[in-house]
Amino acid sequence: MTVLANPELVRNARAHLRGDRMLVIGVICGVLSLVVGFALAHTAGDAGQPQRWGRELLRIAVYAQALVLLLVGGLGCAHAIQREKERNTFDFQRVTRLAPLELTLGKLFGAPIQAYFVALCLVPAALVGAVAGGARPSLVLAGFLVLILGAIAFHAFTLVISLLAERDAAVSLAVLGILILGGLPTSGSALLLHLGPLSPFVAATVVGQTSWALGAADAPVLGPRGPASGMTDVFFGLPVHHVPVLVVVYLTFTGWCLLAVARNIKRDPAVYETLTPWQAFGFALYVNVVLLGFFRWSFWSPLAAQGVLLGVNTALFFALGLALVRTRDSVRRLRAHGFGAIAAAWPAPYVVAGMLVAAVVPVVNVHLAGVFGAPSDLGLAVFRVALCTAWVARDVLYLQWMTLRGGGRPLLLGVLYLSVVYACVGILFGTLRLFATPQGLALTAVVAPGAAFALDASSWADTLGMWMVVLLAQVVGAGLLVARQRRALEELAARPGAGAAA
Repeated sequence: MTVLANPELVRNARAHLRGDRMLVIGVICGVLSLVVGFALAHTAGDAGQPQRWGRELLRIAVYAQALVLLLVGGLGCAHAIQREKERNTFDFQRVTRLAPLELTLGKLFGAPIQAYFVALCLVPAALVGAVAGGARPSLVLAGFLVLILGAIAFHAFTLVISLLAERDAAVSLAVLGILILGGLPTSGSALLLHLGPLSPFVAATVVGQTSWALGAADAPVLGPRGPASGMTDVFFGLPVHHVPVLVVVYLTFTGWCLLAVARNIKRDPAVYETLTPWQAFGFALYVNVVLLGFFRWSFWSPLAAQGVLLGVNTALFFALGLALVRTRDSVRRLRAHGFGAIAAAWPAPYVVAGMLVAAVVPVVNVHLAGVFGAPSDLGLAVFRVALCTAWVARDVLYLQWMTLRGGGRPLLLGVLYLSVVYACVGILFGTLRLFATPQGLALTAVVAPGAAFALDASSWADTLGMWMVVLLAQVVGAGLLVARQRRALEELAARPGAGAAA
């Protein structure tokens, strides 16, 4: 079955592209294009810059297309599954003969189809601006490619949100928040990565470029890039143009999102599993390849660079642990296979393995590859990896144990309890100024091991024994949670209804 013949796509097209609606959209877009073009041409003519209005019209048209595709199309995809669940019509789609990938693609291209039509109506204005402004055709085509692929990637991500979210308002707020952050004029990762903005709004900058030539590899990326500055990223030390980087990132990210949706869209919502453990592990490694490849090593000291990369992986693998937490129903289904050692420690083994691999690679890169001229403390770097690994394992084990205990929204309550504890610890210890001394920093780390990110080489040498106790405390805490989780599994297995449920 071709994509155009997909029943879900056809259903959305018939609902959103009625003749009268298309006529109104076309007229509105045409009138706005004429008015804006006339205003720009008149202003540029008075200023003695006859070609400037064309480039400005092209930029505005592409930016408007990006806004419509991301806002209208993103909201359409974000509600594509969630509203079907609210209306109790999603079960009818789950039992159709469409394959999971076919149903996913139908929603991916069908839900935002009205936004695509609006963007199509703005193409004539963009082409007129390109011709009048003397824009380079290859860069205009590259800009449209970036725009389309970026919109598809964003729509695929919002489809994941729609699959997992439970409430309509939460879906809308999530999409709007992501859109606002992505539309900022500067790259939020400029100090972290030698990589330009990843938002599809960058297409408006691409069409305004005058050359494909690469700029200097060490050029700043803090602000918007002008037509003459080039669009150069640095991947493992090699300068590359930003357009092919965007294409690869958009395609790969879309693939991960489609994998998550397609494997769950026809399953019961009670047994959703965003990704399998190995797929989630692969996604974490993919993120680390991007992070390491574009990392701005020259901006950081050795210890700070390792801390930044370790912090990102700590957050990443905590999110991975959240995605792998099993519900009571899924545990009952696994009862037929027995509850082994891995089940009692779930999901810590996968999180620990991934954390060690992802966090040790930057340490090896710093100390063996010689990316820095200055020496660094290898012992401190390895210790921080071990402590953060034990920390993440402890927290995800706590969340898994909370889920096995049952009750209303146990996972949400577990995250809430952790957040309250860390907030109270930060306020209390900050008031007592424990973070100001090496001994106080070690004491705070018993409860909040994130204090290790503020540890320097001199403090580490002075309080080595205390920090070893901190590491031991995290390991002991994780072990106690494994024991409690094993007891919870035994209680579930001993219940009379467990066999029938399995």
